[in-house]
Amino acid sequence: MAFSSYDAASHAVGRSTALLEGARSSELPSTVRADMRRLSLVMAVAALDTYMHRLVVERGFAHDELPNALADLTVPFGRLVAQADETRSAARRPAHNSRPRVGVKRQLRNRLLRETFQRFDDIARGLGMIDRSGRWSAIAAQMGGVIDTNDLRRQLNTIVDRRNQIVHEGDYLRLDRPQSSKRNAMTSREARQAIEFVARFIDSIHAAI
Repeated sequence: MAFSSYDAASHAVGRSTALLEGARSSELPSTVRADMRRLSLVMAVAALDTYMHRLVVERGFAHDELPNALADLTVPFGRLVAQADETRSAARRPAHNSRPRVGVKRQLRNRLLRETFQRFDDIARGLGMIDRSGRWSAIAAQMGGVIDTNDLRRQLNTIVDRRNQIVHEGDYLRLDRPQSSKRNAMTSREARQAIEFVARFIDSIHAAI
């Protein structure tokens, strides 16, 4: 059975949870445990990004007419020429099995590496690529409780902002004249809540589309 977009997301969430559990080890220095908590949040966001990237590729040929958000993706002309040459060469080999869509899917996968699917608007763009841009109410309903689309936007973007502090700034405090390596706190509770939210969000998208 193929390793699906949802399988990849679930696996990455499991890695995130394992990092957080590992951060409880009393054998590790406190600074290392804190960094493991930070990395668990980063991996949770990576699970969402991974899910959306793979989902767009999976659904790439599932439409009678391509959604505009997918049809309008630009690909460098040089890659198109290389793809055409590769397909022509494959067609000349014995068995004549060129399978041109395999190459197109590879080009789509490579092109999507330039896209980020993390913040709310990024996810909305990704859903548009699979012709599911109008599913936000259904996604919010799958989350349970009294959460609505605005709550989804706020909570997801807060987690991604926290991820960006870690990835782009080393999670150091923003000080005009720092004198030491002071960092933002990262508690087990904060990391666990972020992981659980992202996991529920992925589950909700998967159920609603």
